[in-house]
Amino acid sequence: MSDNPVPKRKWMPILLVASLALNLLIVGVVLGAVLRFKGGDHAAAPPGFGPALYYALPKSDRKALRGELSNLRGKGSHRRKQDFSALSQALKVVPFNPAAVEALLDQQSKATADLQAALHRQWLAQISAMSDEERAVYADRLEEVVKRGPRKHKKRD
Repeated sequence: MSDNPVPKRKWMPILLVASLALNLLIVGVVLGAVLRFKGGDHAAAPPGFGPALYYALPKSDRKALRGELSNLRGKGSHRRKQDFSALSQALKVVPFNPAAVEALLDQQSKATADLQAALHRQWLAQISAMSDEERAVYADRLEEVVKRGPRKHKKRD
């Protein structure tokens, strides 16, 4: 036997632990993706309320609703430009005034709520104009849209 023993490699256990941690991380990511995208009912979430109401409408009604949205958004675009300019100025003011920024945010929230309320009225007018049979067919399509879940690919129709 030799009087000089071979020194132990201290880096080997550290490398093994790091490798194990990396492997577990990869397995966790893959398993999480499988459960999220291929999972059962626990992974499926219903679509948003507005999109479900929209996609269940007949194509001609969706087109009319899109036109209404375009008109309403177009009317508010000049105001939004002014609001962005005011927000930019408010963010640059020294000393910073959070109340001014909050007022601008509240103004935008109200404008968004007003737009949504106008769309709800338009949708309700379309539904109210339907016959009882058309509304029943719409209700069936709505159930199908909710059962199908959120749209996976954004597709304009």
